[in-house]
Formats: sequence, structure tokens, C-alpha cells
Amino acid sequence: MNRIELNKFLRKHTLLEDTCLELSSNKNIMPKVLPEMDFFLDEDSTKKFPFINKGWDVDFIINPEKSFKNKTAIHPKEGIIFACHPRFSSVTEHHHNYIEMTYVYSGKCHQIINGKHITLNKGEVCILDTNVLHSIIPADENDIIINCMMSKNYLDNILLSRLSGNDLLSSFFIRAIYQSNDFNDYIIFNSGKSEKLTNLMEDVLCEFFDKSLCSDEVINSYMIIIFSELVRIFAENTNSQNYNNLRNTKISDIILYIENNCKNATLASTAEHFHFHPNYLSSIIKKFIGRKFTHILQEAKLKKAGILLKNSDMSVAEIAREIGYENTNFFYDIFKRHYGCTPTEYRKNL
Repeated sequence: MNRIELNKFLRKHTLLEDTCLELSSNKNIMPKVLPEMDFFLDEDSTKKFPFINKGWDVDFIINPEKSFKNKTAIHPKEGIIFACHPRFSSVTEHHHNYIEMTYVYSGKCHQIINGKHITLNKGEVCILDTNVLHSIIPADENDIIINCMMSKNYLDNILLSRLSGNDLLSSFFIRAIYQSNDFNDYIIFNSGKSEKLTNLMEDVLCEFFDKSLCSDEVINSYMIIIFSELVRIFAENTNSQNYNNLRNTKISDIILYIENNCKNATLASTAEHFHFHPNYLSSIIKKFIGRKFTHILQEAKLKKAGILLKNSDMSVAEIAREIGYENTNFFYDIFKRHYGCTPTEYRKNL
């Protein structure tokens, strides 16, 4: 797929969009359409709205009277998904269990975010945290809106380690991953004039909607470049103290250091590595992540334990020692509390 083909693909009506358009002008046909959900799963809809076949309910898109259960939209799988927002339909107020990046390919996008009306123009980007309540006003014919849905594991495993120098976004993602109950922020990027970002977004969309050999690796690489470009755009358009603080703190480097040295890392040794006083390091972690150093360290240990259980033949006792736990029973206890099963069961399930 090239960019001309992508443009044609994004602008073509699907059966779902035609139905939404008809419903918006004739409410009387609603009862006849809703029971026939398979009607919407034509080839174009499946490609443009890949979340439909992965556990989402089409009803919430075409029925403005229906609300989410607990207002939470669940990511249909681990990883990253690009989807076109169906035109001519509203989406009631909700939030996600994933990070969402909205990109305006054409026209405008009107949202109500945390009670505030936000308008994005062509080429602009908004990144929403998991707990941000938002609703979407119906898009018109020329309003082509792309939603990029990223699971927390995708951010943690694919993006975070490569964004260590971009503390605006890495701090945002770290808080979204580790502080999900309290953090409900969003970032808007005035990227409408960036030809480079436009080209990158079009290229990654071509790759996603027409996958071939190594597409996942190519998409991951594009996302690193896209986020790096967004940080540059943000830096050029703001002199905010908030950005300067994030840039200077290097919180992402601290998290990566803890993960890479979780066996022997302590608050004192980590503070010494970054030339901080331990109390200052503790306050930084608390400020940006909302959790104590010990919690972050334990999270890193258990994450490494899961990787070793999956990819090695080491015994459970050996893995416990490898991540810094001499007491195997203690390791079993905290592992089960974190993963919901014992290390042996975890490996067996894999």
C-alpha cells in the first residue's frame, strides 16, 4: 500500500459508516440493525476497525444511548492497534485500560476531555492516559481520525527502554503504567505544520493496514521515531517549566537502571549512580511515579523473573537467587500475589 492507496482506503465508506450515517438521519431503523452485528463485519470494516473482531461491542459505536460497563474500554489484545474512528457516530464518555494516541489525518477531531472541549486540527496529535474520561463528537465526511491503541505491556517492553532520552513522554508513560489509579493526564501536540510527522504517520499506517514480512518490527521502529519527533515538536512550541523539569530529571534512566540492576540495586546505590542524595532520589520517584523505590524494585525483580521462567531452564530457586531473593518461600509468596499463580504454574501455563 502506498500513500495514494492509503488515502483512498481511509476515505472509502464501510458498511458500518454507511449505517451510522443512515442512523443519524433515521432513528426508526435502529431496532432493525442492532441485532445483526455480523452485518458490520465486511472486509473494509474489518481492516479499518480491527478492534471489532477482537472483543469490542459494535453497539457502543452506533448507539449513542448505550454506555460502557464501568465506562472502561478494554484493549482487545496486547500490543499496538491502529484504527479509523467511524465517521458519523458519537462515542459516549468513557476511558481506557490502555494508552491512546489520536492523530487527525484529515479535517478535525472534536472531543470532550475531562469535561473540556478539545479540537484537534489536521496533523495534530493527542495522547490520552488510561483514566482520562472523554467522549467523541460525530465526525463529518472529511474528518479522518486515526486512533492508535497501545497496551501497557507494549509501552513497557517495546517503547519505554528506547525513549530514555525523551523524558516528556517517558515520564508520562511511566506514570501511566505504574500510577494508573491516580494519573489521568493528556498531552496535545501542535504538530499540524510538521511535514515529517505527516510522512511518518502515513508510512506507519500503510505498514499496519497492509502488513507483510517483518511488519511488526517496522511498526515498532516507526513508533520510536514518531514519539521522538513529537517530543521535538513539543519542545519547540513550549518553554514550560514542567517540560524543563521532566527533561532534567531523567526519571526514565532511573527506572531502566533499576530494571537492569534489580538483583543488587538499593536506594543508596541507585542514588550514588546518578549523583543524587538518597532522600532526593526517593522524592523524585515518588513525585513522578507515585510509588516508593522498594515497590519499583520489586516490580523490576518480578518482571525479570517472568522473563527467566519463560525463556530459560533455570530452577525456581535459581531464578529467585538471580533476582536477589535468597528465601525461595518469600519469592513464591510475592510472585503469586503479583501474577496470581506460582512460578511453577506460570511456567507450565506458558
